[in-house]
Amino acid sequence: MSTPHPEVGDLLVAITTGAKWVCTDIAGLKTRQPVWLLRPLYGSAGRDRLRIGRNDLVSYPVAARRGEWVQP
Repeated sequence: MSTPHPEVGDLLVAITTGAKWVCTDIAGLKTRQPVWLLRPLYGSAGRDRLRIGRNDLVSYPVAARRGEWVQP
């Protein structure tokens, strides 16, 4: 893995639920407290969104990097 953190377009899986999420943006990337914005892989992207801080990333490991997976 090139970086320990998700990048835009990466597929993540929640450890507790198994739900799949896609990283759509990283707010404040060059600050001390960046926030990863995630949308669900399935369902309406407009309704469900997650904002994950650096400390919570351990619960959302990267399952596949951008370009290694395809939206079903």
